Amino acid sequence: MVFGGIHCLGWNFLFRRHADQILWRVASLGMALAPLYGFLFLVINVSLEMLPSRYKRLFDGIKIPDLLTLILACFDISLGCISALIYIPARVTLVVLMILSLRSLPPGVYDTVAWTKFIPHL
Repeated sequence: MVFGGIHCLGWNFLFRRHADQILWRVASLGMALAPLYGFLFLVINVSLEMLPSRYKRLFDGIKIPDLLTLILACFDISLGCISALIYIPARVTLVVLMILSLRSLPPGVYDTVAWTKFIPHL
């Protein structure tokens, strides 16, 4: 979440087109929020480990734990897929936008720096 949050710092940066700015904002939010699905994925995995042993004591002989485990496992897999389907396109979008931003650099980028003024040498 911190990595995606860092990209949200560029929320009000100047972009060449308004569409680029909207894409940056959506992709940054996607990268910041996708780990929440991953966290839910982790919580459900831990609960799957603990759930059958708890229900075996309550329902001796009833097959409820198997059905509940199956439902939680399907939900768990779908959360992992949703997280990946949000994070990967958001990351690719940000990389493409960063590369595209190189096409419209300010003129000062091409100035030659006289390093001898800034770095003392013998």
